[in-house]
Amino acid sequence: MSILELAIKTGEWIKRNQADIAIFTGFILVAIIAFGAGRLSSPEIVKNPVIIDELGVKSGANLLGTVSQSLTAPAGETGVGQASTKGLFVASRGGTKYHWPWCSYGEKIKQANQIWFNSEIEAKAAGYSPCACISSKAPAGYVNP
Repeated sequence: MSILELAIKTGEWIKRNQADIAIFTGFILVAIIAFGAGRLSSPEIVKNPVIIDELGVKSGANLLGTVSQSLTAPAGETGVGQASTKGLFVASRGGTKYHWPWCSYGEKIKQANQIWFNSEIEAKAAGYSPCACISSKAPAGYVNP
């Protein structure tokens, strides 16, 4: 059997089964689109952050201890950036909620309106309630008091 004969037979087979091929292709495309839509609508997966400083690499499980140390130690001694020395939670002076600094709402607060808290207890004592992101965007190893 030559290549020309094989091509002719393949073409004939495609013409005979054109409707079945179209249905199969449509099914595959719908499955791919459904899978993509499911991935887009899934909740955000929180991964353990990795912090690299001059002391070495810290995993997400050690992140809270590092941030807590940076709240009490002067900047530069812990190797953690300046942002974490302000506090663990941020709130707006005119708002009612406190946020993680990396939360989308926390990032939108103007620097002049920011109030920083070292703990959730301190934020609640000041009359603020937690943002929805407090539980969903918490670093690994964080325990809600």
